[in-house]
Amino acid sequence: MYARDVVVQTNALVFPCPNPLLESHPPVPDRFEISEGLWIGKIEQNAAKVIFDLNEPSYHGTPKPVNQFAQLYSYVREMKGAANPYEWDKDSRLQTCVAISRLLNLTSTSFRYAGRIRYNTDGGIADISPANIQGVPVDTFLSAKPERDWLTEAEGVRLRGLLGRLDSKPMPPRASRALWYHEYAIRTWFIELRWTYVATALEALVHVGREYSGLQFRERVSLMANELGLREFGPDEAKNAYHLRSQLAHGQQLGGFTGPDRQLYDLMERVLRAALLRSIEDDEFASTLGDDQKIKKRWPICI
Repeated sequence: MYARDVVVQTNALVFPCPNPLLESHPPVPDRFEISEGLWIGKIEQNAAKVIFDLNEPSYHGTPKPVNQFAQLYSYVREMKGAANPYEWDKDSRLQTCVAISRLLNLTSTSFRYAGRIRYNTDGGIADISPANIQGVPVDTFLSAKPERDWLTEAEGVRLRGLLGRLDSKPMPPRASRALWYHEYAIRTWFIELRWTYVATALEALVHVGREYSGLQFRERVSLMANELGLREFGPDEAKNAYHLRSQLAHGQQLGGFTGPDRQLYDLMERVLRAALLRSIEDDEFASTLGDDQKIKKRWPICI
């Protein structure tokens, strides 16, 4: 016997069809190996359909709605032996893979359609159970509809490299915390909450000590953004972002976001993703995030 933990990425945001990007930037090829026992590709269509049905709401006496989408591809984790149907992604390997993939291309991949497939010795499907994720949302909400809602082969190759690096050298604790704040933000609908998550993630990367929190955010995050090539997030943008973060954290300024506010939020997300990606690919950058004194030296503040 063996089992697979899966996260099904739908084609819901691939339309309109035909989509020219599918030809110019095709999705990762089927059965694309990411790491040992982890790949991206298509699972059995009947299994994907069962996972869709298991995770759709059901109401007594009424038929389930007909899905207006299908499987585009799936993230798949192979497991040997008889796996417990109630221990989906116990070590968070799949969730980490998806979270890292968002640093390469922000997709709508969610955990709404996730589950465990168990197989008989002859390769036939024995049973399928839902992921039963608790404590965090399973749906994904993007600030804007993505231009391309899938990974390409080149991004798959890069994802393979990122996970390989993390297997040998984990992210600094600051970056690891920031990564999951980013993931929580992506899985949260309300921008009032997303804003504080993303701002907290950026603080997690550069905040040292207990004093001058606003100053540290304004100067260190803008310096880091400049280093990452995102010069449009300067001290004024960082100051405005932190000011709004403080108002939201204190229960003020709820609702009424303007177009410039939304643009500033999207820019904050971009800075965060760029920093997280750099923390995996650049040993010197990661070393800085692992040492308070190096942070002070690399991104100094003027008191």
